[in-house]
Amino acid sequence: MQMISRSIGIASLSLCGLCLCVLTAQSRQAASEFDTNQKTGALLQIDSLLEQKYVLGDKAKNFARSFHEFWTSGALDSATEPRQFAERVTARLREITGDQHFLFRMVESSDIGETAESALHHPVRYYRLRVKENTGFSKLAWLDGNIGLLELRRFNAFAEAKEMMAAAMTFLANADAIILDIRENGGGSGDYLSSYFLPYPTQLTGSYSRQDDYLTQSWTIGDVGTARQTEVPLFVLTSKRTFSAAEAFAYDMKVRKRATLIGEPTKGGAHSVDLFKVGDRFEIYIPTERAVNPVTGGNWEGTGVLPDVAVPAAAALDTALVLARKGAMTFGEKKEATLKRIIAEMEGHLRRAEDFYGRRDEQAGKAALDSIFSVGKESGMLTEFFVDVLAYNFTSKGQEPILYAILQKNIELFPRSATAYETLAYASFRNGSNDQAIAAYKRVLELDPGNKNAEAMLVRLQQK
Repeated sequence: MQMISRSIGIASLSLCGLCLCVLTAQSRQAASEFDTNQKTGALLQIDSLLEQKYVLGDKAKNFARSFHEFWTSGALDSATEPRQFAERVTARLREITGDQHFLFRMVESSDIGETAESALHHPVRYYRLRVKENTGFSKLAWLDGNIGLLELRRFNAFAEAKEMMAAAMTFLANADAIILDIRENGGGSGDYLSSYFLPYPTQLTGSYSRQDDYLTQSWTIGDVGTARQTEVPLFVLTSKRTFSAAEAFAYDMKVRKRATLIGEPTKGGAHSVDLFKVGDRFEIYIPTERAVNPVTGGNWEGTGVLPDVAVPAAAALDTALVLARKGAMTFGEKKEATLKRIIAEMEGHLRRAEDFYGRRDEQAGKAALDSIFSVGKESGMLTEFFVDVLAYNFTSKGQEPILYAILQKNIELFPRSATAYETLAYASFRNGSNDQAIAAYKRVLELDPGNKNAEAMLVRLQQK
C-alpha cells in the first residue's frame, strides 16, 4: 500500500510526526510472535522497494544490493524484538544511502489509542501531533528595537496553519526586523512560510518524481490571509536539526537573497517520502522525490543549507539580535521618512477640505476628504478609530458640515459597524438633529440588537 502526498515545498510527510508512539498490549503480544520468517519477508520487501522506488534511480540498485548483503550476512539475527529490528534497519538504510529521510517502523497506535490497522490511523496521529505542538508555533514575541520573533517547530499543511500564521503575521506587521527561528524545525507538510516574505508569484523549490519522471513546480501562495512582508529585514536561525521542509524554506530565502541565515549548516535532507506498508506489522518511508531549485538547479541533499553567518546554534539568536537591530534602525528610518511624506500630503488635503467647507462648497470639500481617506487607506493608516478621532476635532459649533461628512464617510468605509452609526447618532443628538439621530440609533440596533445605550437613547429621543 502506498500513500502519496505531494504538497508545496519539501517533505510531504513529517518524520517527526511519527514519534508519538506507545507500545500497546496488542503490540507487546505481537512482539513475542516475531520470527525469522517475518523478518526475512520484510527484508526482501525492503530490498525490492529500495531498488524500485528510491528517488536516485542510478544508485537505487547498488543501495539495494548493499542492504541485501548486510542482512543476509546475519547482521540482524540478534534483533529479535520488532522495535529493535526496525531501528537497526533504519540506521543501516541511512548509513548506506546517506539519506536521513529513510524510516522503517512498527505500525502502532499513537498515544490516543486509535486502531493501528485502521485507515484513520495516520490522520489521527497527525491531528494529535498538530494539537500537541500548537500547529508548530512555539514562540511569538516583540523584542526591543521593534524586532519581531517567530519560532516555528513544524510545517503543518497550509490549510491547517493559515489562520494561525495570519494571526502571527498581523502581530509582526509593524516590526522593523523579523527573526524566524527554525533551529528545532524538523520539516513537515511543505514550506508555506516563504509565501509571506516573497512576492506573488515567485517560483520556489520544486520536486522531481522518479516514478512519474515529472517535476512539480512550487510557487508562492496567492491568498495567504494577510499582508506579505516583502521588504522588512529578515533573519533566519538554523541548526543541524533543521530538516526537510524547513531546509527548503531556508534554501529559498538564501538563493532569493531575501534573508540572512544565521547559525549552523542544516541537516541535509532534500528528498520527499512516500509511505509503503511492509507486511502486516511495519511500514517504511522511502524518499521518492528530490528537490530542484529554479535558481540553482540543485538542492541541499547531504550538504545542508549553509548559513550566511556561521555560529553555534546556541549563539544564533544573540547574533541575530545584533544584526537585526542594525537592520531595524535603517528600515525604521525609511518607514518614518515615508510616513512624513504621507502625513504632509494628508494635511494638504485637510486644509483644502476645511477651506471648502468653510465656504460652503460641500462638493469640493467632500472630494478633498476623499483624498485624505484614499491616502490613509493606501498607507494602512486608515481605521475606524482614526476616522473617529479626526471627526472629534470638528465638534465645535459651525463645523457641522465637515463633521457629518467625516462621519458619513466612516459609515461608507465600515458599513457593518454599529459603532460608526452610534458615533453619527450621538453627534446628531448633540447638535439637535433628532430625526437623524433616531434613524442612526435604529440602524445601530439592527447591527447590534443588544445595544442598551442605543435602546435608551431611542426612548429618550422619541419622547420629545
